[in-house]
Amino acid sequence: MSTAAPEPGRPVAASTERPPQPPPRRPRPRQTARDMVVSLGVILACAAVVLLFLPRPQAVEQPPVDVAGAAAGAQQRVGFPVPVPAVPDGWTPNAARVDSGPDGVTTWVVGWVTPSEEYAGLRVAGSATERWVRDVTSAGTEEGVQDVDGEGWRVFSAAPERRSDPPRRALVREEGGTTTAVLGTAEFPELVELAAAVQAAPVG
Repeated sequence: MSTAAPEPGRPVAASTERPPQPPPRRPRPRQTARDMVVSLGVILACAAVVLLFLPRPQAVEQPPVDVAGAAAGAQQRVGFPVPVPAVPDGWTPNAARVDSGPDGVTTWVVGWVTPSEEYAGLRVAGSATERWVRDVTSAGTEEGVQDVDGEGWRVFSAAPERRSDPPRRALVREEGGTTTAVLGTAEFPELVELAAAVQAAPVG
């Protein structure tokens, strides 16, 4: 079958059919993962710059605990004298309260941070039990008696839970039905100093 030739001078209609297009190329998995890593790195870098220039809040310092005020309230709740020791300068009180110790023994509790950045505590009870003594001494071994301004205090020492921690020591004295313990991780001379302050302390 022959096809008729177009007449001379008559325009030929252009075809509206588009040639087939190749399918879009999919990104390679390695390239996609690399782009994600680069994008994540840019985001983290921007966040680091923002955090670097943000103002940082100052550390919040807690005011020292009012030991004398707490002792005045405690004296109305317990049946034994509540001492308020006059500790040296540089000792920061961080606790002062009446607590229920082992065997439910009512206990006057005071704590300080010493100049050596260690802990020194005071525990006073009117009806201390053997379990109470074991608790305040950290089940330590009794090593003798320490003279503090003419008064004898039993000395206890307990090994630390970790080798890097300082040992725990305690000085315990019983007088007039009241048991007083000075304890902590502070240096032994600091504990003796606290024991002397407790002996000379007024009652809250």
